[in-house]
Amino acid sequence: MPHPRRLAALLLSFLAACGGGGGGDGPDAAVDATVDAPLDAAIPPAFRNPVSLPDLELAQQAAALLGEGASKNCDACHGLTRTRLRDWDLMTEAGEGACLSDLAPTTPAAAMTILACLRDSIDDQWHPGRIGIHATAAGLAWFEYVFRLAHGDGWQAPFGEWVERVWMPRGDRPPFTQGEFDIVAEWFARDLPHLDDVIPSDPVPPPCTTMITPAVATHVSAMATAGWRTVNRDAGILMFGCQGAATPRDCLGSYPLSTAFTWSAGWGAAAPGSTLRIVREQSYPSSFWTRSSADGRFVAHGGSASGGGSTVIDLVQDREIYADALYDPGFFPDNSGFILQGGGARFCLQSLLTSSPATITFNEPECTTLGGVGLYQHLGAVNGGDYWTVHGQFSSDNGGHSVTGSDPSTGFSGGATNTFTAMIHDGSDYVVRDRVTVATPYEGDMEMTPSARLVISRTGTAGGSGFVLRAVEATPDGQGGYDVALPMIARYCVRGGKPGFSYDERWLTYHHYVGANDWQELGYASATDPAFVALRAQGAANTYVLDLLTGETRRVTNMGPGQYALFPHFRSDGWLYIQVRARVRGREVVVASDVALVFEE
Repeated sequence: MPHPRRLAALLLSFLAACGGGGGGDGPDAAVDATVDAPLDAAIPPAFRNPVSLPDLELAQQAAALLGEGASKNCDACHGLTRTRLRDWDLMTEAGEGACLSDLAPTTPAAAMTILACLRDSIDDQWHPGRIGIHATAAGLAWFEYVFRLAHGDGWQAPFGEWVERVWMPRGDRPPFTQGEFDIVAEWFARDLPHLDDVIPSDPVPPPCTTMITPAVATHVSAMATAGWRTVNRDAGILMFGCQGAATPRDCLGSYPLSTAFTWSAGWGAAAPGSTLRIVREQSYPSSFWTRSSADGRFVAHGGSASGGGSTVIDLVQDREIYADALYDPGFFPDNSGFILQGGGARFCLQSLLTSSPATITFNEPECTTLGGVGLYQHLGAVNGGDYWTVHGQFSSDNGGHSVTGSDPSTGFSGGATNTFTAMIHDGSDYVVRDRVTVATPYEGDMEMTPSARLVISRTGTAGGSGFVLRAVEATPDGQGGYDVALPMIARYCVRGGKPGFSYDERWLTYHHYVGANDWQELGYASATDPAFVALRAQGAANTYVLDLLTGETRRVTNMGPGQYALFPHFRSDGWLYIQVRARVRGREVVVASDVALVFEE
């Protein structure tokens, strides 16, 4: 009996014959994304067209389209490893079974059923992972037809949101034509024959040994007086919640402790002497990571009370500002500007936020949209010099909305690169000065220090994951640009997700999802301790800080089952902000910890 995916291919062949559309065996056989036939004819275009290439030739062409070889495509953001492609294959098959079993809808109700299925049931948003490799077809004729059929004359706005959120690849890489998608989809429909012949073997994670060179101490010593924490303090930047406070530790004293919060039973501060304070509760699920301004006043993330877009929270005015973007917020360390991603990298002066806007459209005169700054970017600034961003391969992390029991993948490829973009603000717009791409094999999720002098990345190790710390040597090239080198100055053998630096660049912070081997570190008697089993069953994540000078790690939170302390990041004075998701109750809060200030005493 044929494999179910083969049967699906036969159905697709039938649909291609009945519904028309382009395709064929080569990338040049594309279709126009516009549906010309009247919808009342109810003749859907082909989802994909059958491809008759032999298995090996198909694999070679599909791998090249994905980015294996000289040209960058999907591999600009994701490592094209065998493991990742097999994961995408599983996602694709799951999406087909759940949402794409009806490839010939002819009624608005049938089309709306498909679209409802494509939305995530938890955060009510569209995500590429829902349909796997078919995300590369999200803007093509079949999906446009479904949106037209479901929404009638009002199809363009929801279709535009769908395309912006789901269509891959992202950034300045061109999307697939119908013919190109046909080739890639056919390879996945055949369950990736000759995968091992066209994709290099996954790297064998090496053993990890902590290594800290004297360059780390030299850098930390320099930042103690020249880093953004000192610069911002000397500039008189008023930190949120610090009015009348004698010392930074006295800030936020009016905010309740986590132990007094109504749904926080089972979690609190793990580090002796430190406190966790509830800064604000929100009624909607955030999407991906959270970041805040240097002064701690503004907190931003994907998601909003209306379901789409992003939100910037003004803690001073205790209100939520809707932003017409998707996710990936960042703030410059001098408190001057911020970025959100969606339809390009959208940079704005922070004065826009302090002017109390009702919403942010990114058409404001304070804003500039730039191409070439990819997703998962992170920001820094040289005091008296350029603003910088860095982006490269990454592993998406939106955990805690459902049970999450492991850290994001470190399956970055041998061809991984990171791109450094130097820019200025010329008084009217953010302007790119130079863009430099540097090879960073098997490293991703790169984060930049506030000073833009160091970067840290995640990489695979025999123990799961580790962090590699590198100096950023940006040397003027005499032509208005830079040469960039990244010598390694430390390696830290810890497991965790997205990292972030303190503004004095002494501390690193990250979250870690509770794994099967964490029972001892969390104080349980064994892996079969009923309390630990319950923790694993509902999932949890804790926040940690790491001393860059010594490599010593300390846990900040003590989370209970279904509670996730995620995306920690510092504000300028040393307070640490954490986004806490309570999966069972579907609620989130912004939490502040004074843990680094305690360790400094």
